Amino acid sequence: MAISKGSRGETFLAWVIGGGAAIALLTLTRRSWDTCNVDIGKVANGSTLLFVGLPVSVVVNVVLFTLVYRLTRGGKGFFSPFLAAVIAITIADLALYSWAGTPASSPGICPGNVPPWWPTWIPT
Repeated sequence: MAISKGSRGETFLAWVIGGGAAIALLTLTRRSWDTCNVDIGKVANGSTLLFVGLPVSVVVNVVLFTLVYRLTRGGKGFFSPFLAAVIAITIADLALYSWAGTPASSPGICPGNVPPWWPTWIPT
């Protein structure tokens, strides 16, 4: 099955949604690290997020949005493929947060490095 080339609007939407979700993910991760006093080795936490976390999360989000949107587009509808892509990004960002935002290998003051303000009904 071939994936057709997207329109300019789709590309713009992928960058806006993917970039916004990446910034939200990094803000959430930074807040978690600050709350639980997580130390990521000898590298400063802010520069780790800026120079490693931001590019990785932007690429993951933009590629995921584009793939899911194009694979679910089928007809000429906009809302269903858009919703599927946003849900896919949400799940991927939750997985990235669970891995990087609450690292089990780094000691912190919170149990499991999960901050107390994190909702218990959302798994990490």
